[in-house]
This record gives sequence, C-alpha cells and structure tokens, in this order.
Amino acid sequence: MPNEGLHYVRPANGEHFEEELEQIRRYEDFTTIDWVQDSIIERNRRIRNAKDSHRAHRGPRGEITPAWIWAQFRKLLGAGESWFVISLVGVCIGVNAALISIVTEWLSDIKMGYCSDGWWLNQQFCCWEVESDQEFCASWHPWSTVTAARWPIYVIFAAIFASIAAHLVRAMAKYAAGSGISEIKCILAGFVMKGFLGFTTFFIKSLTLPLVIASGLSVGKEGPSVHVACCIGSLVAGFFTRFSRSQGKMREIVTAASAAGVAVAFGSPIGGVLFSIEEMSSIFRIKTMWRSFVCALVATFTLSVMNPFRTGKLVLFQVTYNRDWHFFEIIFFIILGIFGGLYGAFVVKFNLQVAAFRRKHLAEHGVAEAVILATLTAIVSYSNRFLRIDMTEMMSILFRECEGGGDYDNLCQLWAQWPMANSLLLATFIRTGFVVISYGSKVPAGIFVPSMAVGATFGRMVGIMVKAMYRAYPQSGIFAYCDPDVPCITPGTYAFLGAAAALSGVMRITVTVVVIMFELTGALTYILPTMIVILVTKAVGDFLGTRGIADETIRFNGYPILENDDHAIDVSVSEVMKKDLDTLYVSGMCVADVEDVLASTNVKGFPIISSESSKTLTGYIGRTELRYVLDKAQNMGDISPDTPCSFTRQASDQDDFVLSGVTSGSALGAEEEVATELLETTASNDVLKIWPWVNQTPLTVSSRLPLEIVMQLFKRMGPRVILVEDQGTLKGLVTVKDLLRFTATEKPLGRESDWDAGELDAILEVMWTWAGGVVDAVVAWCRRLIRR
Repeated sequence: MPNEGLHYVRPANGEHFEEELEQIRRYEDFTTIDWVQDSIIERNRRIRNAKDSHRAHRGPRGEITPAWIWAQFRKLLGAGESWFVISLVGVCIGVNAALISIVTEWLSDIKMGYCSDGWWLNQQFCCWEVESDQEFCASWHPWSTVTAARWPIYVIFAAIFASIAAHLVRAMAKYAAGSGISEIKCILAGFVMKGFLGFTTFFIKSLTLPLVIASGLSVGKEGPSVHVACCIGSLVAGFFTRFSRSQGKMREIVTAASAAGVAVAFGSPIGGVLFSIEEMSSIFRIKTMWRSFVCALVATFTLSVMNPFRTGKLVLFQVTYNRDWHFFEIIFFIILGIFGGLYGAFVVKFNLQVAAFRRKHLAEHGVAEAVILATLTAIVSYSNRFLRIDMTEMMSILFRECEGGGDYDNLCQLWAQWPMANSLLLATFIRTGFVVISYGSKVPAGIFVPSMAVGATFGRMVGIMVKAMYRAYPQSGIFAYCDPDVPCITPGTYAFLGAAAALSGVMRITVTVVVIMFELTGALTYILPTMIVILVTKAVGDFLGTRGIADETIRFNGYPILENDDHAIDVSVSEVMKKDLDTLYVSGMCVADVEDVLASTNVKGFPIISSESSKTLTGYIGRTELRYVLDKAQNMGDISPDTPCSFTRQASDQDDFVLSGVTSGSALGAEEEVATELLETTASNDVLKIWPWVNQTPLTVSSRLPLEIVMQLFKRMGPRVILVEDQGTLKGLVTVKDLLRFTATEKPLGRESDWDAGELDAILEVMWTWAGGVVDAVVAWCRRLIRR
C-alpha cells in the first residue's frame, strides 16, 4: 500500500482489529467495561456470522455442497459450545474442590499425629474400622502422649502452615489473599482487575487454602472456593474464542462458576444458583440462570462421584433430622435470629476497624501478621474442645442428634450439660473475636464457615439450656405438646439454625441461606424454622443499618460498583457531574494538538464538540481507540504533527463507511470487505480521518434529570460514561465513580446514615440492651409457663 497522504488506519481483517484492540483493553487495570459498547461489538459479530452462514448456499439444483455442510456443522458446534464449556467448567470445579477437601483433612490431622499404615492417610481413613468414640487407634500415632508436648507441636504446625501460605501469596499472587467475593462482584459488574482470575492466582489459592484452613485460623474455605471456581471458569472459557473475545459472555461463565463454587462448598446446587443471583450479579438473565444451574449440577455431581469423605455426603457437616419441631420453640428460634443480626452487625463493624488498622500499620507485614494470628489462635484454641478441632468437623458434631453418634466428648451426657454449655459459650465469644481480626489477613480467608461455626456453638448452647429446662420441668405447660416416648428437644437443630442465623447476619443473604440449609439436611419440616430465624436476623440487621461484609469491603476498597438497592436522592445530575472537561473539536485540531491533550490528562475518553464557543455535542471517543488510531497512523501513514484530524463524517465520506447501521465509538465489528475497502479508498490526502472510531450517538441525559434515574441507567445498561447536555449543548459528564463519591458524602432520603467511627460504644450498648432485654423477657415468660 503506498504511503501517500493520510489513510483510514484499519487492518484488512476487521475481526483481527477487534481482537487486537480488545487485547489492549485487557491491560487497562482497574477500569470499567462499557457494556453498551460490548453489546454493539457482539451484535456486529452476530451480523458477520449470519452473513457468512448466508453465503453457504446449496447448489444450483438444491444439492448439498461441502460449503453448506460445513456451515451447518459450524452452526451446530456454536449451539452446543456454551453447554460444553459450562459442563467442562463444572467438572474442573468439582475435581478441584474434592482435592482441596482431601488435602485439608490430611493437613488438619497431621498437627495431631500421623498414620503408620500410610503417611498420606488422615485419621479418619487410618482408623476406618475403629469405633468413632475411641480417641486413638493402633495405626494412628500421636506426636506425643503427653499433653504438655502435644500443645507446642500443635502450635508449631499451625505457625508453619500459615507462614508457608502467607509467603506464597506475597511472593507469587497478591490477589490470592482474602475471600475474593467482593472483587468478583465488581468484576461481574464490569470492573477490570487483570490477573485476579488468572492461572497464578488460581494455582496459589488452591495450594495455600488447605494450609490456611489446617493452620486453625478462624477463616473458611467457602468464600475462597468461589474465587477459585471463578478462576477455573475464566481459564477454561479463555481457550474458546467465542468467550475470550466477549466480555459479556465471559462474565456469564464466571457467574455460573460462582454458583458452582458455592454448590461444591455446601453440597447445595440450588443454593449456589440462588447465591449467584442474590449476592453476585446485579443483572441476572434467565439464560445465565440455566447455565449456572447446569454448572452447579455438574460440579456437585463430580464431587459426589469423587466422594472425598467416603461417607456419601458432599460436605462433612451434612446431616439428616428425623424429628419434628414444636411451636413453643419459636420463641427460642427468635433468640437465635436476634443473635444472628447482632453478630453480623458486630463483626462487620469491627472488622472494618481492623481493616483500617491493617491498611495503616500492617500493610508491609502480612506474613508476620498471619503467623502471629495462627500462633495466637492455636495457643488459645487448644484448651477448648470446640475450638481445637476443625470447624467443619465441629459443626458436624454439633449438628448431629445425640442418638445418631453425636455424643462427642460427653456432649449429650446429662451430668456434663452445664460444663458443655460454658465451653460452647466461651467458644462463641473467642471465635467471634478471632473472626473479626483474622478475616482480611493476607492469606486466603473466607467468613462463611467461621460465622456458621460461631452460630453453631451459640445455638447448641441454647439447645442444651432448653433441653435442661424440659428435663427439670417435664410437666410444665410449655412442654405440653411433647411426646413422652420421643425426645422433645433436639439441640442439634438449634446449632443448625444458629449457624444459618450467623451466616445470614454477616453476609446479609436470606433466601440463599434457607435453601442451602434445606439441602444440607433434606428436612422439609425445618424450612419454616429456618425462615423464621432468617427473617428475624434480617429485621435486626435492617434495624441496625447493617450491610453485608462483602458490600462493606467494596466500599472500604473504593471499587466502582453501585449498590443494588434503590436510592431516594433529591438532586439532579447537574450537582454531581464533572463540568471542567477535556474535550476535542470536530475540526481545527492537528495530530500534535491531540497528542498534547492525551499527554496532559489521563481520562478514559473525550467528548467531541463543534467549537469552544457553542459546545454542541457531536460525539465521544475513548482514549484507547484514539491512542490506537494515532499509533497505527504513524506506523502505516505518512503523517506529521501538523496533519489535521477530522472527527466527523464529511459529505464526501457518505459512501465510504457504514458500520452495520450503527456508527459507534468502536467500529470494531466492521465486515472484512468494508475494512479492506477503507484501506484502499482515501477521500483526502491531507487529513487523518478518525470519525469511524467516534461514537456519534453517545448516551446522553438532561442536566435536570434526577440522579437516581441516572443510577438506574448505569446499573441496567452499564455504560462507562454518560454525557450531560441541554438542547445539544455539552454541560458535563458523569461516571460511576462520581456517583459513588457523592453517595459517600451525602445522606440519601429515607435511609439511615452509616455509623460514625466514634459510635463503637453506642453499637455495643444497643447490642447488649437488645440481648439483655430479650433474655429477661424469655426467662420471665418461661417462669410464668412453668408455674402454671
């Protein structure tokens, strides 16, 4: 191609150009995706594929040709590709979850001893034929038979595991730290974080997660399991062009993978789908729901086939209840719900204070912090029977009925009920404190299971107290409905409901918790108690103005994502928009002027106006497209700094370029023959024509439009920027970050304000007032019933 004048800088292959520019965008870390632009790109791809398919006709007499057969085969492959990818992702997630569970169990037991029949066996498999109530078997050798020696060995192992995990995270994958749910919510909303779903993050998090859990830190693997599952979804889908070049389709796979991550964590495929709807994705389509369902189903089936616990159960704390509940127990279920709401408010509030302290003072000491926390947790936990063992194993014990092998360490014995209650109460307070300071440390750390463990110990304590009350006053009116031939109170169900309350309180999810708990037990009769507990938990959380810890983490880190709830803000968009803008002019600018604008600012795009005086809006161009065009022009064309730039189509250009009926800021889906024609046709030899890359119909609103409607536009359509104009005159622009900045400093109408930093004493006072008042009321009510 001769280097004469200025040319449309377009590669001969429109699809190649699309992939090249998309590759550049992937390296724009901490930016947001323009979903409107992504939809246009996808639309143009569909049009191009439809045209390719239309060209594959049969022969002159209707005979089948090889081209027609190939076109039909490609159509069939395209229709089944999505389901194949979803199924493959589910299989990989199930296999990975099973391996993590097996390694975690082995590492947790190696702190106490080893198996002489095989060092790779944990205590359960080593002592498979031994009765469960025996502490040791012949094949299992503890590191020492002296308690004073076993304690420091236990602590040393915990510190070593935490140290290895923290070092690996710091040295190789910084994104492997934490839960990852907050960041994935932002990614699904269009936030770009390069490497967060990459192979290194996946490998290091899968490797360090068993170490962290085995170290005894009060963190869980369920949240990180969601992150790992999303990494698998992104990596597997990345091998298929249909998903790797479409941000929207890729995020559909990631959403489905998040559902599978919860499904394998709790053995709850339907709960996983609901979690992805309720917590992860703000905009959820029916097609995505079906893909999430299939992915969760395949992942759960794979985990069931692998059967990592050799018990036929998908998770270690899965139980079955055979006895029904009684209506008088509702008052105690309400107590559990109140506890869940208070626990969630307490943990969320104080964990943010710890996070602020960690950011200010411990940012460079992540490894030391993890080791100290693991050592401290091991030292304190060893003395308590419910803190010493793994959290999932503890919950499996507390959830069980006493008649079903749940008499762990005399837990169900009448003579030990009050020491057990004291031990459970102490475990509740200690673990709550450790959850507050451990969640957010620089290792893979979730909060699902630790919160459930806290709720389980508190709930089992309440169950023991109610059962003791029944034994003391079996003839009281409160227990009139109890069958004397069947145990009236099942303390395990109280632990189960307490775990649901604590999980709901800290995550602020409702329907998902009910379904997960139902799938864990299969007991249809306990759906109503679970719903009552969750409803009370939500009411208490709403009263205290508590958000979920994932949402609070997003706000704390300043990620650009709008909340799902509606706002009532009595202001117009003109009060929030940016007014001092960097703009480009339709004409009169040369290459040097455009380069100066790019060098003097780091904004992601530029409105294009007619002139500085009139400011009539004519279009918008992204920084990435503009930079790309200039660089390609310098490589392919004979340009100079004085070469004029044209940002609008001239009369002579009408027949030169048509973008499938849409003139967009990313003319990325142009058909190959159109792009080729653009390379061969030059309307002028002395102008750099940039207008094919200009979005001549950007999303605009009036400056008088209420701000809450603009928020809905951002949430439902997902543009990167919305321009503000009055009668065609540019007034400003608004982005998601502008909205977040405004909502962080202004109090919306009809909404309680957030707690201030100096209100710690106030929230404690509210918590204890509520708890004390409820306990006093319950005790008084029970006394009256007993006296009858």
